[in-house]
Amino acid sequence: MAPPPTDALVGELAPGPGVGPAGLYAANLLRLSTQVPRRAQVAVPSRAPESLGNIRFVTRSARSGRLKAGLDPAEVALLEVLGSWESTIELPAAEAWARLLELLSSGAARAKRLAQAGRTEPASTRARLRELLRAHGRDDLAEQVPAADRRTMAAAARVLEGVA
Repeated sequence: MAPPPTDALVGELAPGPGVGPAGLYAANLLRLSTQVPRRAQVAVPSRAPESLGNIRFVTRSARSGRLKAGLDPAEVALLEVLGSWESTIELPAAEAWARLLELLSSGAARAKRLAQAGRTEPASTRARLRELLRAHGRDDLAEQVPAADRRTMAAAARVLEGVA
């Protein structure tokens, strides 16, 4: 007998908003990498349940903005890849950036909710999210995301050099 689909297990073990793919699993689902991880990694904005079978849950309890903003899995995946850009993105930076902008333009990711959730994200994620929102033409929302310190902003900008 085949195990239940990953989405069904996640929905049972970690239901609610703010839960979504993380790591290579997120990058693969957003078509930013062709690598298929052995285990699906799922970020939970509270205490994560125990990992089970082919699912590894990771706690993101400090990122409570994801829950408050009511992020869906695609939006969580977007924030996760912004935070782990160097280790998960396989595409050329310009192509990956265009794909993320496409998610915003198509409505698959809601810019307003991402900006709201961005308040509790780590500094490198906030820096890239601010740039993404600006590139999407939403300077007003980018300003709602707290700025990171100069070193973090510079490091994030180096990764996005020539893209943003």
